[in-house]
Amino acid sequence: MPITSAPPPWRSPRVWRGVVTGLMVVLCIGTQITNSTYAQYRSQGITDKTIAAATESTGPFILLGFVGIAAAVALVWRRKWPVWISLGISALTVVLPLDAITPLFALYAVLLVASGPWLWACLGLATGAEFASVWRDGTGTQASSWARDLFSMDDGTHFPWWLVVVETLVFLALTIGVAMLVRSRKALRASQVQEGRSEVKLHALGEEVARQAERERIAREVHDVLGHRLSLLSLHASGLELASDDPRLTKSAALVREGAQESMADLRSLLAVLRQPGDQDISKTLPTLVDLPQLIDQSLAAGSPVVAAVFLDRGAELHDQVSRSAYRITQELLTNARRHAPGASVRLQIDGGPDRGVQISTANRAPNPGDHTIRPGNGLTGMHERVQQAGGESWVWVDEEGAFRTLVRLPWQARGTSQ
Repeated sequence: MPITSAPPPWRSPRVWRGVVTGLMVVLCIGTQITNSTYAQYRSQGITDKTIAAATESTGPFILLGFVGIAAAVALVWRRKWPVWISLGISALTVVLPLDAITPLFALYAVLLVASGPWLWACLGLATGAEFASVWRDGTGTQASSWARDLFSMDDGTHFPWWLVVVETLVFLALTIGVAMLVRSRKALRASQVQEGRSEVKLHALGEEVARQAERERIAREVHDVLGHRLSLLSLHASGLELASDDPRLTKSAALVREGAQESMADLRSLLAVLRQPGDQDISKTLPTLVDLPQLIDQSLAAGSPVVAAVFLDRGAELHDQVSRSAYRITQELLTNARRHAPGASVRLQIDGGPDRGVQISTANRAPNPGDHTIRPGNGLTGMHERVQQAGGESWVWVDEEGAFRTLVRLPWQARGTSQ
C-alpha cells in the first residue's frame, strides 16, 4: 500500500484564507492612515508637499485614523457577519472621511453569499460610501488627494463631477465583476460535485436494477423447478395416503404431504423475499425463534429425536433479523444431523442474552466416529455464510468420543436498532 504524505501546511485552504485576510487588513490599515492624514491636510489647507511632510497629526485626525484601523480590522469577521460588517463600514465612510477601499472589500464578502433586499441595501450604501470618499478626495490638492496627484491636475481647478462618478462606477464594477466570477466558479464546482453524486447514485441504481433482474430470474427458475417437484410430491403423497391400508404407511404419507405443503409455503415466502428483499411485510412472515417448537416437532415427526434446551434472556427484545438467522441456522443444523445420522438423537442448546449474544450448539453421533475430518457440504457451507453475514462465528468438529458438534455465536441486536 503506497504511503502518502500529508500536504504542506501552506497549501491548506484555511492557511490561504488567513494569509489573504491578513494582507487585506494590512492594506486597508495603510490606506486608512494615509486617508486620515490627507483629511488633516485638506482641513488645514496645506498645499505644499514639503510642509505636508513636516506636519504632525493632531488629536481628532489621530482618532479618525484609529476609527479607520478598526474598520479595517473588522474585515476579519466579514465571512461571519458579511451584511452587518458591510453596512457598518459603508455608513462610517459616508459620515467620516475614511478610505474608499475598505467598503469595497466588505461589499465583496456580501456579494459572495447574500441575495435579495440585504444585497441591494449593502450595494446602495457602499455606492454612497464610494461616491462620498472619492468626492472628498477630489476637493483636496496634489498634496492631499491621490486622484489629483495621479492625474496631475493643477491645484485650484475644479475636480469634474463626472470623474467622481466614473471612479465610483469603475471601483464598484471591478468589485462586482470579481465577486461574480468567484461566485460562478463556486457554483460550477458545486454543480460538478452534485453531478458526481448523481452519477454515483445513477450507477448504484443501475446495479440495483441489474441485481433485481437477476433475483427475478433466479426466483422464476426456483419456482418452476422446485414448485413443480414439491407439488408432485404432495400430490403423490396424498394419493398414497388415501390408497394405503397400512396405518404406518398412511401416517408417513401424511407427514410427507404436510412437509411438502409447508415446504411450498416456505418456498413462496423465500421467493417473495428474493423479489422484494426490503419489504417489511414479507419479512414479518418468515419464521423466527418463536417458531422453534414447530421446527422441533417436525424433526420428531421425521424420526429424529431431539433433546432441546432453550433459554433466552429478554428474548422479546431480540431483533427479528437476528432471530430469523438463528432459526434458519438451527433448521440447517437439525436437517444436517437428520441427513447424515438418521435416527440418531440430537442435543440442541440455544442460550442468549444482551450480554453474551445468541449461542447455538448441537451434538449428535458422527456417521464415522473414528474419522475426525470435516468435509463440509452445501448445508454447512451455507450455514457458515449465513453466520458470517450476521456478524457471528461458527465452529464444526468431531470430539474424542466421536460426537459431531457444532457451535454458533451471533451478536445480540435489540429491536429498534439498525441491522
